[in-house]
Amino acid sequence: MTLMEKILKEAEPHIKGKGLTVVDGVIGLTFVGVKLSNGRCHFVYLMREALPSGDMIFPYGQQMIGMDAWDVAQWALTGAEDLQRSLGVAVLNAASPYRDMPEYNQYHDFYDDISKEDTVLGLIGFMPPVIKNYGDKVKEIICFDRAIDMQGTVEGAVVVPMERQAELLPTCNKVTITGTTMINHTTEDIVSMCTGAEDILLGGFSLPYYPEAYRGSGITAVGSVWFKEGAEALFKPLSLAAGRLKVREYTDSSYYRLEPRKNKK
Repeated sequence: MTLMEKILKEAEPHIKGKGLTVVDGVIGLTFVGVKLSNGRCHFVYLMREALPSGDMIFPYGQQMIGMDAWDVAQWALTGAEDLQRSLGVAVLNAASPYRDMPEYNQYHDFYDDISKEDTVLGLIGFMPPVIKNYGDKVKEIICFDRAIDMQGTVEGAVVVPMERQAELLPTCNKVTITGTTMINHTTEDIVSMCTGAEDILLGGFSLPYYPEAYRGSGITAVGSVWFKEGAEALFKPLSLAAGRLKVREYTDSSYYRLEPRKNKK
């Protein structure tokens, strides 16, 4: 069973048959999102680089309004491409019960033990805040980003070609993986390459926050965000290509440690 299949299995009793529907949605250039009939919203980063070109090829964007939330949530697994799968993940998170459980919202301790002497931090996905906050506190950062590999970047990012993941990820003793890997279904492959990692964090806007589904996967911690009351105000800015700084105004973070850190070698 894949990670996404495990998530859907865990999510099913919280969404299926609960009368939840999708009442609004947005498909912007950088984020997509939904609002459910329970009033909750969630917005997910859109990986647009691999989307096909053409007119009238994303009909589900309009069709999902009024649909049963469980039917849309399953797109996280069955969606035709990154956009449709992202909408499924947005529904999963808008309906997640874990946002209200204090035990699944812990102190964020993932970077507490980093060292300038021996921490080689692997990043799957270019993450400016992580690089800014921890770049000078670790020995080395090795960053991979599929989108930048495909189309470049205007952010001045320095990344390593994706084809070197199998070579370099085993040299990283701490790894942070973007939740967007759950949307393109590459998480398991990436984790399997992290053979030298003592600690692996999977996190971000796009992580389906159902922590128990990740147990036994090799991932040691998960982190995501949930959207506060009033987040429906994001629908208009996101339709005008607003990005993560605007979105962050409406979020609080969730973090859960699945396993203790492995002993350092």
